[in-house]
Amino acid sequence: MGLVKEAITKPWVLERQLGELRSELLAEGFRDYVARQVFQWVYRKNSQEPSSWSNIAKAGREKLAGLYDWSPRPVLQVQGGAREARKFLFLLGDGQKIEAVLIREKDHYTFCLSSQAGCPLACAFCATGAMGFRRDLTAGEIVSQVLALKKELGEYSGRLNLVFMGMGEPLLNYNNLARALRVITEPDGLNISPRHVTVSTAGILENLAELERDFPQVKIAFSLNAPDPQLRAELMPVSRKHSLDDLLAYFRGHKRRQRITFEYVLLAGINDSPAQARQVARLLHGIPAKINLIPYNANPGMPFKRPDEGAVERFRSILLERGLTAVTRWSKGQETRSACGQLAVGGFSC
Repeated sequence: MGLVKEAITKPWVLERQLGELRSELLAEGFRDYVARQVFQWVYRKNSQEPSSWSNIAKAGREKLAGLYDWSPRPVLQVQGGAREARKFLFLLGDGQKIEAVLIREKDHYTFCLSSQAGCPLACAFCATGAMGFRRDLTAGEIVSQVLALKKELGEYSGRLNLVFMGMGEPLLNYNNLARALRVITEPDGLNISPRHVTVSTAGILENLAELERDFPQVKIAFSLNAPDPQLRAELMPVSRKHSLDDLLAYFRGHKRRQRITFEYVLLAGINDSPAQARQVARLLHGIPAKINLIPYNANPGMPFKRPDEGAVERFRSILLERGLTAVTRWSKGQETRSACGQLAVGGFSC
């Protein structure tokens, strides 16, 4: 009977921070600067094939190729055209699938990124919450989305905005999010300014405070969605654990470099009345804030409807009259179910 050899799994290089990679390569006999060169190839130049790295000797490239798994997670399918929003379906190593969205803006591109497979928060109006929670994404799985979407843009070298508004609650996966953010903002990594990164949260207070300490330039978007705690708890069960009053007190009590963005999904007959607009204005008094009004994007099987344009504009006008900055965000990508609240690994043929 012959011996069966077990497959040796190489460590995935996208899980390494620059300092970690440097330590491992030093132990393998490489010079100190090689880790920096590797990081620049993998992230800045978006090349994950060591044989093509021209500033590293051939023997070094061959050795590097054998040390790690260099491949980003594969894109299974893409939906949508190049004009507005394209949705990408990724296959993870354990068979889980996630989605990310590439949005074309007037003068830049936005990447809408996932931080979890599924979501544990079960917000009543969100398709991702309806699919349940599968698991947290690793830092490499988060960064892999950025690399894949950048490849879609070819030689484009202009501004990129990264928003963690895809699948999952980013602050429930804070350790992996933070590791990914370090690679994203690392000058030898993706070199994206933290001022062009936004983390959206339903309000995980302890991790929100940690994010602001660790990454003070990263922007915060807070999902408000209701002007009173009872209604918010009905729509967003997380509010029963992380109270709206405590979160608003935190926002009001901490000085920061930029305004907090308050996201407010408008649901017809639920949270879109003029009285509720006045409540929102009172609620946010004293907080440097911008309000994004998001008319609901329909999801099959959910009982909510989008308000008509008149109701949306009345709500916005009341906020403006009270001195607040309010913008209506008509979501792109509804035809491919890639708009806000619609990501649920749906609509693909596989």
